[in-house]
Amino acid sequence: MNDFMNQIELSERDKAMLAGEEGRAVQIAMRIVLRIAQMQGAKKLVDITSVHVGGSIYTGQASLKVIEALAEMGARVRVPTSINAISIDRKRWQEQNIDPEFAGYADRLAQGFEQMGCKPIFSCTPYVFPETPKVGDDIVWAESNAIVYSNSVLGARTNRQGDFLDICAAIVGRAPYCGLHMEENRKGNFVINIPRLANVDSSFYTVLGYLIGKHAGTDIPVICGVEEKPTLEDLKYLSSTLATSGAVGLFHMVGVTPEAPTLEVALGGKAPTRTLDITQEELLSVFEKLSTTQEEKLDLVLLGSPHFTLGDFRELAELVEGRQSSKDCDFLITTSQYAYEQAQGAGYLERIEQFGARVSTDICLCMLNADMFPASAKTAMTNSGKFAHYGPGLIGKGVSYGSLLDCVNSAVEGRRIIGRPRWL
Repeated sequence: MNDFMNQIELSERDKAMLAGEEGRAVQIAMRIVLRIAQMQGAKKLVDITSVHVGGSIYTGQASLKVIEALAEMGARVRVPTSINAISIDRKRWQEQNIDPEFAGYADRLAQGFEQMGCKPIFSCTPYVFPETPKVGDDIVWAESNAIVYSNSVLGARTNRQGDFLDICAAIVGRAPYCGLHMEENRKGNFVINIPRLANVDSSFYTVLGYLIGKHAGTDIPVICGVEEKPTLEDLKYLSSTLATSGAVGLFHMVGVTPEAPTLEVALGGKAPTRTLDITQEELLSVFEKLSTTQEEKLDLVLLGSPHFTLGDFRELAELVEGRQSSKDCDFLITTSQYAYEQAQGAGYLERIEQFGARVSTDICLCMLNADMFPASAKTAMTNSGKFAHYGPGLIGKGVSYGSLLDCVNSAVEGRRIIGRPRWL
């Protein structure tokens, strides 16, 4: 305890938790938070208002035992806490060829978080839930796209987190005060100028994020030139690929995000350290290179990384109206139970299922494995830049990338159809 007190400023309550006055589980959680604070060079802790747990994937007995031990010791979260997508669809895993032993362990991990008071809605898009953090709130959110979205679009403050800090921060209600929690570290310094384009859609923002992520390094991008206000879904896909091709935790978009009413404000009154002028040719190149196969026959269409939102379901329902997916093409969408019920209530699900698609909740595309699909399935298609990047390694199949319209057209024909992006 003296080691922490000499290096990190502690409140009286911090000291009480560290001394074990609130129980063994709280003491362990506080020690972990403080050890990570030391590693990050933080001088004090900060109160937090929200946590999104990222360590919800079953990866082996070690992580399961930690969560179950904390739960058994009586640990309870102090702030509203949501959970990332988990390793199984708890309602449908038996029909998805999932090993029962694996499913049992994955379910136990979810139950451990629930026992501690976490909300049992498993999603990688917690920013669509009714209660979201406000501008300036200090939070601890894991899951890469959620980190970028919360920092940038919501204006809340979180760092990129590793497993266990998230749940421990939820238990003690405190986090290391460093990095993007600090005002001076949130100013942009890398200006991105985008070309004037018409008819931009989520595929544009997917490609833009992937391109910027490759260039950003440790810089904070400031995107200039956006003429039409992007939708929640546009910003979701942008956040996703910024964190896929790079290590971006925060971006600013002039005139759109809360900390960038002007370029000057986004840069903190300073000159940028560098500028990137993006061309249409560069965007098209990224769009094309996201595909890792040129196979014409299509076996799978996979949507929902990050999870499908109500807006995604609305767009898809409009695109599939009066159409029918090929019987030779499996069409799978992953989403949260929350968005599933929203889409069901709005009538979108009925139209989508009539088209021939199926929907899975709790799990995300990036938790899929090859056993969930027939061995004969060789190729997949997605509108997710994140899954186009990770998918070939996750499911062992070639993955084509296209817009949502491309995915629908391809599913209908049972073959790969990718049109020129409408924004070119």
